[in-house]
Amino acid sequence: MQPPVFVPTLCLSHTFRYLNSALGSFNITRANILNSLLLTPTAVTSVRLLQAARLKSVEIWGNAPALGSSPTILQMEWTGENSPSTFLSDTSMGVRPAHIRSSPPPSSSNRWWSISGSSETDVLFSLVLPANCVIDVTLELRLVETEPPTAGDVPVGATVGKIYGDYLDGIASGILVPTGLAVLP
Repeated sequence: MQPPVFVPTLCLSHTFRYLNSALGSFNITRANILNSLLLTPTAVTSVRLLQAARLKSVEIWGNAPALGSSPTILQMEWTGENSPSTFLSDTSMGVRPAHIRSSPPPSSSNRWWSISGSSETDVLFSLVLPANCVIDVTLELRLVETEPPTAGDVPVGATVGKIYGDYLDGIASGILVPTGLAVLP
């Protein structure tokens, strides 16, 4: 009988929260997920603290609209290999905010571990959101152990040695802002 596989690094589950500052369409990639936590060895470079991450769920809330205005509409689509065309949508009604909670479809590549250098440009899911939504992304993750660090997004004027949260849509777009963490400058 074989003993169970031993994982020598810290493994945990964590929910990262993001707020969007503007309406838009967003494609979230494996690289975006792996860049969730970054360390800055210099003011203009960052490295990933995550060796691997697996997407568990995405939950989104849209604000209820002001009385007499148009309803809030949220849209989400799972993409990736072996993913059925899974499109989710919800609309606010009265004072009830729009809300979506979903996990990657069964047999989808979105359930695979994301590892640095491995299919980082794969789009996991797409979002169409109005401004001021709350997005929770729950990940199972493993911290870097003996591997050389992988470069993350390029900051401008970061504090050396500080841990930052990166934008869910990447620093180039910078609309889906992490909360509860210092934001990568």
